[in-house]
Amino acid sequence: MQYQGLFWSAIIRALLSQRRDLGISDERDATFLETVNQLEQGQFSEAVLAKLLLTLCPQAHQAQFGRSLIGYFDFNKMSNLVVLLTASKHIDDALHVLGKQYKHILGSQADFSVTANSDTTVLEFVPGQHTIVSEFRCYFLLALFRHLAGRKFDFTTIEIPHLKHSRLLDELSQSKWKTSKGTIKLAFETKWCRQPSFYFSLSIKKMLQATLETNEETPLKQRVKEVFQRTAYPAKIRSEWVARQLGQSESAFRRQLRQGSISFSGMLKEHIHDNSCHLLLSGVKTDDAAEQLGFSDRRSFERSFKEHAGISAGQLRQLGNRLRFQKGNSNLIDVVENLPPLPHSIQTLLDTDEDNITLEYVVSLIEKDPIFQAHVMSKASRAIYGSPPKNLEQAIGRNLGIGNIRHLAVIFAAQQLLSAQCRFGDVSFLTDAMLLSATLFQQVFSFRSLNEDQTEQIKQLLLFGTLSLFLIFHDECLFADGALTVWDEAQTFEDFLQQINDKYGICLYGATSLMLLRWGFQSAVNQQLWKLCQPDDNETGSHSWSEKIKLCHNVAFTASSREQNLEAIQGTTSLTASQIEILEETISKWNRSVA
Repeated sequence: MQYQGLFWSAIIRALLSQRRDLGISDERDATFLETVNQLEQGQFSEAVLAKLLLTLCPQAHQAQFGRSLIGYFDFNKMSNLVVLLTASKHIDDALHVLGKQYKHILGSQADFSVTANSDTTVLEFVPGQHTIVSEFRCYFLLALFRHLAGRKFDFTTIEIPHLKHSRLLDELSQSKWKTSKGTIKLAFETKWCRQPSFYFSLSIKKMLQATLETNEETPLKQRVKEVFQRTAYPAKIRSEWVARQLGQSESAFRRQLRQGSISFSGMLKEHIHDNSCHLLLSGVKTDDAAEQLGFSDRRSFERSFKEHAGISAGQLRQLGNRLRFQKGNSNLIDVVENLPPLPHSIQTLLDTDEDNITLEYVVSLIEKDPIFQAHVMSKASRAIYGSPPKNLEQAIGRNLGIGNIRHLAVIFAAQQLLSAQCRFGDVSFLTDAMLLSATLFQQVFSFRSLNEDQTEQIKQLLLFGTLSLFLIFHDECLFADGALTVWDEAQTFEDFLQQINDKYGICLYGATSLMLLRWGFQSAVNQQLWKLCQPDDNETGSHSWSEKIKLCHNVAFTASSREQNLEAIQGTTSLTASQIEILEETISKWNRSVA
C-alpha cells in the first residue's frame, strides 16, 4: 500500500475542503481532485507535491490555513499507519511506531531519530528539498501530538533549515524558532511523552498492526462528491452526467449505488443544501442564489430549501444579515462556514436508514474509527450507565443504548472537530453537561407519554441544543473573551444565556441550528431550535416541553459547575418535592461517575 500517497492525498483533500469553506477555491480545484488519485497510487515527486501545496495554500493565505487546518485533518483517511499512530497509548508509544515507519510520512531521506533527557525531547530528521513540504510534515506532527496529549501540547522550539518562521505553524504554535543549517529539529517538554491518550485502544492497535497492509479504496460516495464539485450549477446535476464523469454507463453507476445502499438524490440534495447555506449566509439575495445554483426559478429553489432545512431561504438570509451587522459578530458566520465536515464514520451512521441500524452494524462501523470508539467506551464507563462495559457491544447495546448512539455521535464529532479551537478550559465538561441534560429529562419527566417522533425530536433538542457553545467559545469568535467572562460571572446557565442574548444578540439555540444546517440536518430539529428562542406564550401550563428542555439544560450546566441549591436554580418552576429529589440523586450520581 502507498501509505505516503494516502497521507498526502488526505492533506490535499483537507486543503481543498478548507479552500472551499474559505471561499477561495477556483476552477483549478476540480482539476486538483484528479491529482489525488495519482497521489494515492504514489505517482508523484516531491517537486510536484511542493508545487501543489503552494498552489492550494499560497503564502498570502497560509496564516489563515494554519489556524484551522488541524480541524480538517481526517486521520482515518491518512492510511492505516496514521490511524495506528492516533490509537497509541501516548506520544512515546507513537514515536516507537514512527521510528520504524517514518519513511512513509517524513520521506525516505528523513533518517528520523529521537533524543531525550528528563526535561526535553528532540525529534530530528533530514528534510526534503522543498521547505513547504517540511512545514506540512511538522504541522502534522503537532496535530498528532495534540490529538494524543491534549490541545495544550506545543513544541518549545522549531528548527527548519533556511526558515526563520512559518506562517502555517505560527498560527497554531507559540514555539520559538531557531536557525538550522542541516536537519529539522522539533523540541518539546519530556513530560508530554507519557501523558495518557484519551484515544488509546489496545484492541484497535492490535487490529491495525495485523491489517496494516490491507488495501483501502476511495469510497464511491467520495468520488461522487468529487464529481459534484466539478460544476457551478449543482441543481442541474443529473445521474447520467455523473456516470459519464466517472467513465461508466448510467445503469452500471446506479447498480453500484444500490450495492452500496447509497441514495443519489439524497447526496445531491445535501450538496445543493450546503451551497445554498453558504450563499444565503454570505448575504446573497434569494433570487441570485437560485440562479447561481442552477434552479429554474426562485420558487423551486425556496421549495427545495425549506423542504430540506425546515426554515425558509429568506429566514436564513435574515439571520445572516442580523449576525453580520449586530455588534461586529459577523465572524460567527465565518466560523460556521469554516466548520469541518463530520468524520466519515459518523456521517455514514447518520445517513444509514433507521431500519438498518443493528447492534452488529453499528459496532462494525465504530470499530473502524478509533477516535469515535474511544469516546463511546469512555462515556459508557460512567457509573450512571451501569457497570463498566468490557467491549464495544456492551457499551452500545447495554450502557448507552443503540437508539441513542446517533445522537451521541454528533456530540462526539463536535468535541473531536472543535476542541483544538475552543477557548473554554474544560471541553469535556460541556459535552458531559449535554449528556446529563438528556439523563435528567429521562429521570424526571420520562419519554413514556411521547410518541416515537416526539421522543426523537426532544432527545435531539436536549443533546444538540447547546452545541453552539463551541461557536461562541471558538478562537475565531470575536466575543469569545466576553463570553468567557459572562460564563464566570453568571449565577446560572439560564442567566448566562440571557446575558449572551442581551450583550451580543445571540440566542444559543438558534445559533446551534447554523451548525446543524452546515452538517446537513433537516427540517424539524431546526424549526424547534428556533422555537426555543421564543417565550412559551402559545403553550399552556407550567411544564411545556420547551420549558422542560430549558430546565434540564439549566440544571445540568449549573449544578455541574457551580455549588447552587437546586431550589434556587429552579426559580419560578413548580417542580414537586419528589422531582427535586430525583434531580438531586441523578446529579449526585453523575458527579460521582465523572470524578
